[in-house]
Amino acid sequence: MSDTEVQEWDDQTVYGPSTVIAVLDRIEDLIEDARVVPLSALVMVNKAEILDLLDQAREALPEDLVAADAVVADADAVLGRADSAAETTIAEANARAQSTLEEARTKAEQLVNDASEQSHTLLTHTEEEAHDLLDKAHEEAQRIREEAQAQAERMMSQENITQMAHDRAHQIVAEARRTDAQLRSGADEYAAQCLTELSALLKDLQRRTDAGRRTIAERTGVDRTDIDVKHD
Repeated sequence: MSDTEVQEWDDQTVYGPSTVIAVLDRIEDLIEDARVVPLSALVMVNKAEILDLLDQAREALPEDLVAADAVVADADAVLGRADSAAETTIAEANARAQSTLEEARTKAEQLVNDASEQSHTLLTHTEEEAHDLLDKAHEEAQRIREEAQAQAERMMSQENITQMAHDRAHQIVAEARRTDAQLRSGADEYAAQCLTELSALLKDLQRRTDAGRRTIAERTGVDRTDIDVKHD
């Protein structure tokens, strides 16, 4: 590229993104048009011209981009400090968490013990109340049954009442017959038992009587046969 072309390029240059793209395109053209070194993939370009184009591209970059690089550098430093602070904070948080966990465990155990005692007391009280309620429920149920039975009896027709009376009478008669049969059977068994006991008592009395006779006979010298004959 001649000095005139470079000057024309400078005169037409408008700094900004389009300028950077134009500079890159110009560098590409220079490389494409450059002479090739024989027997290699190398090309010969004008060093001063390439450097000048790179300077133009650098100057055409927005100031915000340069500032962004500085911000990124500062951000990296801040991030490093943040990592260090985070590690310290995490360590402190872990220590506080461990301490809090121990306290929570102690409180939890105390709460469990208190709850166990309260639950036992509550269970005892609840059982007592349940028994009372159950007794009251039984009484109320009995009252309701009695009222329902009375109401049902009032609502029954005379015919149903008569039929129920007949059925009840038959039932009473049947029960009376069964009771009479049971009483008769029991009376017979009782009489037989009494007779058996009386027989045993008579036998024992007879044995005692005979023993007394023998004792008297031995004392008086009276013949036992005579005593027996007189007795008979």
